[in-house]
Amino acid sequence: MRPLLARVLGEDAFALLPAAVRRLHEGGSFEGEAPVQGPEGVLARFAAWVVGFPAGSARVPVRVVITPDGEGETWERDFGGRRFRSRMVPVAAGLEERFGPIGFVVAVPAEGTGLRVMVRGWKCLGIPVPLFLAPLGDAVESEDEAGRFRFDVAVRLPLGLGRVVHYRGWLVPN
Repeated sequence: MRPLLARVLGEDAFALLPAAVRRLHEGGSFEGEAPVQGPEGVLARFAAWVVGFPAGSARVPVRVVITPDGEGETWERDFGGRRFRSRMVPVAAGLEERFGPIGFVVAVPAEGTGLRVMVRGWKCLGIPVPLFLAPLGDAVESEDEAGRFRFDVAVRLPLGLGRVVHYRGWLVPN
C-alpha cells in the first residue's frame, strides 16, 4: 500500500522529501527523544489534558508507532509514558488529523528540506468551528545531519490564551 502522505502529495513531491521524512511516513515504529514545554494557563492545561499532550520536561524518551489502516493511518505517540493517539485520513484539502472529538484539516506543503503542517480548518464533534478559534499549530518535519527524522511541533490557544505544548526532537526506526 502506498503511504498516505505519498497519496496526498503525489509520488513526485513525496520523492523530493528527505529520506528520513519519507521513511517515517511509510509507517512502523520509531524512537527518540525530545524536550517538551508544557501548557501555560488553565485553558491550555485543559486543552493539553483533553488531547493527552505530554507535560513539560527537559528530556523525554519518545516512541511513535504509525499504522496504516484502510484509507488512513493511526499515530500512537508515547512521551515518557504520556500517550496520545490520532487518526489521519485523506480529505479534499489535504489531510484530516483527528484527536478524539476534535479534527483538524491540514495542508502539508512539501519541499526538499521537509514539510510543514498547516491548519486550514477544524471541527469539534463533527461540527465545523470558525478557523479564528482554532488552536494555532506550527509543525515542521525535516532530517538532521545524522540522517534522523526531526520534528518541531508547537500548539497555542488562539487569542493569546497560552501555549498548549511545544516539543521538538528526533526519531529513528525502532
